[in-house]
Amino acid sequence: MWSLSTIDKDGNGNMNICAYVTSISMQPKIMLLAVYHHTKTLQNLKHEPRALLQLLTEDHVDMIRICGRQSGNAVDKIPKISKHHPVAYHKGLPYLKDCAGFMELEISDLREVGGDHLLATAEVIMSKNLTDQPILTSDYLKEKGIIR
Repeated sequence: MWSLSTIDKDGNGNMNICAYVTSISMQPKIMLLAVYHHTKTLQNLKHEPRALLQLLTEDHVDMIRICGRQSGNAVDKIPKISKHHPVAYHKGLPYLKDCAGFMELEISDLREVGGDHLLATAEVIMSKNLTDQPILTSDYLKEKGIIR
């Protein structure tokens, strides 16, 4: 499981959950991610195409409720997240200091494909590994009864 960190026009951070993420090119390094319609994340990406894609660990199981089941349009997520996980900033974008690692992305295309998500194509500007803790997977979330 991943979390995408974005900022709005005023520089306020937001994080969401990204379940659909894949690498589509090694040279240059390009990622493809699904972004849910009608979200603060999508609004932010249309204004500021830079983002951080964070790989979550099993210690971030609580992030699903904070970042995946609440809208950044209604809730300021960064203070809520900060109560449970240390947050730092990379070039103005918030990230979880205890995530497995993150990639700085430059979104190059947002494409409608039908369904409840659109596809974002992004070039990886840089990446950084932070820990080797077990990665948060959908199977783990199912075991814990968080998703079906």
